[in-house]
Amino acid sequence: MKKTLSVCLGIVLLACCETPSALAKDEIQKLTDRLLAVPTIRTEPGFTASVLVKPGHLYDPVWLMAHDGVVWTNDDGGEEGDKGSQIVAISKTGTLSVVVGLGRQLPVTGFGIAPVGFGAFGGQLVSMAQAEVAAPGATKNHIIQRVDLKTTAASTLVCTLPTAGTVNNGISGFGADARFGPPHSPFADRFFAATIFNNTIYQVKADGSCTPFATFDGKTWAEPLGIAFSSDGQRMLVSVTKGTTLSASAKAEGAIVSVAADGTVDAKPVAEGFARPTGIMRAPASFGAYAGQLFVTDAGKMEIPVPMTQTLAADGKVYRVTAEGAVQLVASGFVNPTGIEFVDNALWVSDINGDFIAGKRELPDGFIVKISPR
Repeated sequence: MKKTLSVCLGIVLLACCETPSALAKDEIQKLTDRLLAVPTIRTEPGFTASVLVKPGHLYDPVWLMAHDGVVWTNDDGGEEGDKGSQIVAISKTGTLSVVVGLGRQLPVTGFGIAPVGFGAFGGQLVSMAQAEVAAPGATKNHIIQRVDLKTTAASTLVCTLPTAGTVNNGISGFGADARFGPPHSPFADRFFAATIFNNTIYQVKADGSCTPFATFDGKTWAEPLGIAFSSDGQRMLVSVTKGTTLSASAKAEGAIVSVAADGTVDAKPVAEGFARPTGIMRAPASFGAYAGQLFVTDAGKMEIPVPMTQTLAADGKVYRVTAEGAVQLVASGFVNPTGIEFVDNALWVSDINGDFIAGKRELPDGFIVKISPR
């Protein structure tokens, strides 16, 4: 990574003095210890948790995707020239390795590996990204890019997501989750990308076309964040909210809604009672008594650190949704959890903690937690 911990803390250092005194060094160390503290994750009966990747190694590990025995995450931090973020692989023991390094792509918000049915792009990494690095790029129309994993070449532009809807002038900004539809389903061979800024989910096809798939009205539900699919592949599941993601409100106004393959949103939610639901994943048959249940990450207030030294509320949680639709707490003590993935007989959760781009906290404070059933 281009930006190291010492470089990031140089901002604070220069604010103190050009040549730091022993006192300044001590205060910087205290600040570092506070911002990179290992979180305390509390679990409900029936679960245990451990921190698989501690703060100090990843900037903003956003979404998770199991692939070839490891888990990939888009680490949305670090910059090199006009490019930013990287794709990192995490082993089952927490060891990190770089898949797509800095300098090859624009800041990725969501990603997937194109299936064979995606034409000439099959096997390539396809992602939604900001059109430029840093905070200004977050509120501009996002792009779809692809990276040929067999080469070391930079990403190639597939398309720019068009404006849609009426909120924020329809700008396709604040990208969130993005993933391919399950094979042999009505969603197959389409790449879906959610943008919070204009309440829209886009669909990308093998011919390179990028069009709006579903736009939420902003009144009933808004701000799509996470995307998943039903066990039979017939419905898309989307985490939405009635509030505004950056409002620091923790009211229980979030939900998981169901969307048909033609973009029609069901009137009745699958589950309600969340604050800021983000990632969604259904437990596999190997997950004991909880097999088949939906697990959902909830970012709570979803605070963005301003100033960068702000202590954030550890109000993030993980929930499960029973077959009857009841929302049950699984774990708490997270800050801004997003990604969720099942690996063997465990549930992995990624937490961006402070935000690298919007909050300008250029610190590797993200972490990964492993939750297991007892």
